[in-house]
Amino acid sequence: MNKSDPLAVLLKIKEKKGFQVDDELLTQCYQLQNEHQYDRDRTTLKKMEALIEDALVKGEEDKLL
Repeated sequence: MNKSDPLAVLLKIKEKKGFQVDDELLTQCYQLQNEHQYDRDRTTLKKMEALIEDALVKGEEDKLL
């Protein structure tokens, strides 16, 4: 693990704490935040909510199949 890579540290902490968050979702959220952290329009929260909502919907679809 590269201690200077925030995503790697975040994923390691998630694993150690036993959080039930999909690695792909966590990675997408991190990348979104990282790419838009200096945007003035502040739409990052809405984009993050959309990512999470999509993941929840996909998770429910998997349970229905």
